[in-house]
Amino acid sequence: RKAGLGVAVALVVLVLLTPAWRERFGKAVDNLFGSGERSLAMSVGWSLVREHPWVGVGFGNHKPAALATQARTGITDLLATDSHNLWLTAWAETGLVGLVLLAAMHGLLARALVRRHRQGSIAATGALLSFAGFHVLALVHYLPFHPSVHLSFMFVWGLGLCRWPERQ
Repeated sequence: RKAGLGVAVALVVLVLLTPAWRERFGKAVDNLFGSGERSLAMSVGWSLVREHPWVGVGFGNHKPAALATQARTGITDLLATDSHNLWLTAWAETGLVGLVLLAAMHGLLARALVRRHRQGSIAATGALLSFAGFHVLALVHYLPFHPSVHLSFMFVWGLGLCRWPERQ
């Protein structure tokens, strides 16, 4: 296991050191924190949160609310769909109340997966890794906008919570 893990870490380090990866990473950082589309979508999301912090603009109303800011922000029709961040979009649409409920749901799910992992479930361990990956991806994507991806993650989490029969 240690040798396999060492090889995997070495391969990841080699990939991260390539010029192509550094260039791609630079573009991604600029898109997120510079003048890119994700940065614009997130700034509009923060604008909506500042205007409607407690109850949001209403579930499913992100696009019309974002397009209402088009004259001052330059948001496009495609980018107005969401804030490219799960938590920011939830806050913009449902306010602080919805954000707290989303956090509670994910907190309870994490607790249940950790409990199953500690009971020795390999499926729960994989689901926990999936859960971590989901939340990293959710920082730059609004995953419910991609139903097949979101449902795939949820399917893996559900499998992680199942009790599997013991092997004989």
